Amino acid sequence: MAKAQIAKRQDASLPNLNMLVIGASGSGKSSFLRLEIDFKQTRIIAWDPDEDFTLPRVRDMATFKKLCMKHGFGAIRVALTVNPTEESFEEFAGLVYAICHAKAPMAILADEIADVTRIGKASPNWGQLCRKVRKYGGRLVACTQRPQEADKTIFNQAKIKWCGALSSQAAYKFMAGEMDVPLVEFKALDNIEQVQVQYWLRDGTRQAAKHTMTFKKQRKKPAVRKSRAKA
Repeated sequence: MAKAQIAKRQDASLPNLNMLVIGASGSGKSSFLRLEIDFKQTRIIAWDPDEDFTLPRVRDMATFKKLCMKHGFGAIRVALTVNPTEESFEEFAGLVYAICHAKAPMAILADEIADVTRIGKASPNWGQLCRKVRKYGGRLVACTQRPQEADKTIFNQAKIKWCGALSSQAAYKFMAGEMDVPLVEFKALDNIEQVQVQYWLRDGTRQAAKHTMTFKKQRKKPAVRKSRAKA
């Protein structure tokens, strides 16, 4: 693609809204994402190996590629569910990056990235998506249950980090360091099934704060309140 064409697609003034969502099963990730992401928007794509997102779905890479080529910078709403290999995820990242455009904002969800990324520097297409997507109108939201196994690039490029309850001491220790919160404070989350979920949120260089998501009995849209902050 010619340089002139690339320039028209990007806008360096766009804000970084990339987010990393971390937590064990049942930690509140899905509830938070329903608050944060408009799943009815006209441009939204998901890497969704466990079929967690409510979107039109395709289950093979060839069909996904055809959809990307057909819709380009236009409306596209799709979740891809294929065998979660590094190779298929790298192809997914390259196709998504190709249809990003600053004048056509798009949400990009990548679930369970620890299964398809490596500790250290990200693979080429995934790394490019992490580093450059905000200039091309994309908002990247990556999710994982095992933060210590995910690549470092997404940690560096995600401005907002959300972390709920974790399943191992190693994960807690890792994220306490990432969020700059003492381990004992970081682990002090009070989750009550169908009543409330607590999580830590850090936005850029601001100090992390603990929030509480409360649920009504009918499981309507949850309310969120800030309960404490810790440097």
